Amino acid sequence: MTDARPPMPPPGMTPAAFGSPGPPRRGRGLWVVALLLAGLLAFSLLLNLLLAGASVGSLTAMGSEEVLQAGDHGARIVVVPVQGGIDDAMASYFASAMGSLSDAPPSAVVLRVNSGGGGVSASDRMWDAVRRFQIRRPDVPVVASFGSVAASGGYYMAASSDAIVCEPTGITGSIGVIAQVPALETLARRSGIEMNTVVADGSPDKAVANDLFKNWREEDGTLTPAGRGSEAVLKRLINSAWERFVEVVDQGRENLSRPQVEALATGTVYTAQEALDAGLIDAVGYLEQAIDKAAELANVGEGVTPHVTRVRRDGGLKGLLGVRRSPAAAWPTDLSAEAVRTYLEDLGQARLSYRMQLR
Repeated sequence: MTDARPPMPPPGMTPAAFGSPGPPRRGRGLWVVALLLAGLLAFSLLLNLLLAGASVGSLTAMGSEEVLQAGDHGARIVVVPVQGGIDDAMASYFASAMGSLSDAPPSAVVLRVNSGGGGVSASDRMWDAVRRFQIRRPDVPVVASFGSVAASGGYYMAASSDAIVCEPTGITGSIGVIAQVPALETLARRSGIEMNTVVADGSPDKAVANDLFKNWREEDGTLTPAGRGSEAVLKRLINSAWERFVEVVDQGRENLSRPQVEALATGTVYTAQEALDAGLIDAVGYLEQAIDKAAELANVGEGVTPHVTRVRRDGGLKGLLGVRRSPAAAWPTDLSAEAVRTYLEDLGQARLSYRMQLR
């Protein structure tokens, strides 16, 4: 009969040291389970705190507020930054932020502008967001604080502010419109590429529309001032955008007459002192002076320290977790024939811009 008992340990060693299984250690397993549960609970609490913070402080899905100066919450002033070129993404963020502030209004709003402008439509939508806020909350003053550059579209979007304060070294103005249309005819010809274009009989004006692969010439009618050439059509659109710019400034700057605004709307940029002398701004000063002006217009009592916050565009949960959009994502990666055709068509479209030009 075979002996089923385990072998005896070597002399001098106990069964436990030799690896005897011994009784199960239930206490250790319970500790592991407890630690796992505690970790899950801690993570859940942290996530809920982040979500709560993003919900309470959030102005948009893209922005939350950070404290610049702790003070009396009954005298809350919110700084909304406008940083960089004005495009559709900027306009969307700004409109959402202003809409949220309209729902939960502070005592005053300060627009901190550091922008040389951008798209005509995007700048106009931002101006409209300010106006809608002012119409809905007429008791909440809006003060613009211009940084190093607040020109063209950067001035346009803030033109209806109750007061404009520009830093001493800042530049502003550049009231005008520009449009640039690329022409690749020379490059295409050297590369052996020829683009053939056919238009419908019922839409002959398409024949003089800007063609990415055709330079503008007087002989083919592109540059004729008769109203059908590409340059003439573009001039009509640009002049309409210029009229709109002048109208916006005329409405916002009650101290200036329409002829005075038109005289200033040559596209010229102005220093802070020149802008003050011309009536385009109300004071020369820094962000602190703009906040003081906002507190004054909001009738914040003397001796009361306002609670000043600033909108963080990259706020919310993603911002708190450090998630950022990769710059490389802005570059097109689809090189299919259809995608390339779309890129070329988009490149050939005229873009009207309220963008600063140094003149």
